[in-house]
Amino acid sequence: MVPLALLQLSCFFLLASSSAGGSAPDNDQHNRLMLDRFHRWMAFHGRSYPNDDEKLRRFEVYRHNVEYIERTNRDGGLGYQLGENDFTDLTSEEFAARYIGGLIANNDSKVISEGYVADVGKNDPSKLKIPPPPKKVDWRKEHAVTPAKDQGKCGSCWAFAAVATVESAHYIANGKLLNLSEQEILDCDRNDQYGCEGGFPDRALQWIWDYDGIMTEDSYGPYVGEQQACDLSRRAYNYLVTIESVWSIPASEEALKLAVSRQPVAVTIEANVNMQFYNNTSGIYTGPCATLVNHAVVVVGYGRDAVSGVDYWIVKNSWGSKWGHNGFFLMRRGADGPRGLCGIVSTQGVYPLVSVIL
Repeated sequence: MVPLALLQLSCFFLLASSSAGGSAPDNDQHNRLMLDRFHRWMAFHGRSYPNDDEKLRRFEVYRHNVEYIERTNRDGGLGYQLGENDFTDLTSEEFAARYIGGLIANNDSKVISEGYVADVGKNDPSKLKIPPPPKKVDWRKEHAVTPAKDQGKCGSCWAFAAVATVESAHYIANGKLLNLSEQEILDCDRNDQYGCEGGFPDRALQWIWDYDGIMTEDSYGPYVGEQQACDLSRRAYNYLVTIESVWSIPASEEALKLAVSRQPVAVTIEANVNMQFYNNTSGIYTGPCATLVNHAVVVVGYGRDAVSGVDYWIVKNSWGSKWGHNGFFLMRRGADGPRGLCGIVSTQGVYPLVSVIL
């Protein structure tokens, strides 16, 4: 059971039912056009249903969501566009059930041991004699980021965020991009972690350090979206990626930018109501959102839009490749005060250092 003293937060907040409200025009022509559109959507996303009743129910959900998307875009209040994606036939409750329950807020710095964590906060980057970070960075273009993965119906965003930083750190140190095992972390890291009910990205990195590494997915076994019995017996004859230290950074966008210029960083955000319908045409996500973080993601770059001049973060999510821009999204940078948009710097970001293999 999660202690009451800890703040249990979700890997995704539900889309409020009222947000997709509005009744469809009651005429045959509209229904025929919408049904044709639904069939095209089904074909594009490879969707099928077990019977006609379920298909009809999904059609009504789809129509409800499409009308919300179009109404929101027509009102123009967001500054970016919503669109259809792989989740357009899901109700808000179903979407919440799939992605809820994965981040526990960790405001106790004592859980990070001085023995293996070097705190960048003790050395203000603005006071160090180091070159300024480049104007733009995209670790995807350096082939240092694995494709976006899908946490499924499990609140394991904390494990996905931690593992993604290790994958990238290993590539940067050794030039080899490996697909590491979130399932091993989910099964075996039980030090104040709660499996599909939530966890801490920094404690996941601590587990990897404490247990001398993490296995690849091929070695440990595929991700199944639920916590199973931990099996470390395979470590005896499989390669492990080890980390030599874990770093936290000050809760500021300048510090995050400096850190991301060196490697991807795990952060926390508040996932909000419009993220269900963010897709590859949506542009830069600008909110609205608060700073009550409920979801762990990884910042893999930053830049500035050449047309609008808006600064942004490049963020890797864990909702699969059919969401956003192949599983990634752009998020406004330098907005909403010292905590950043959606609280992206309301807590300290973390990343590991990986040893160079000689």
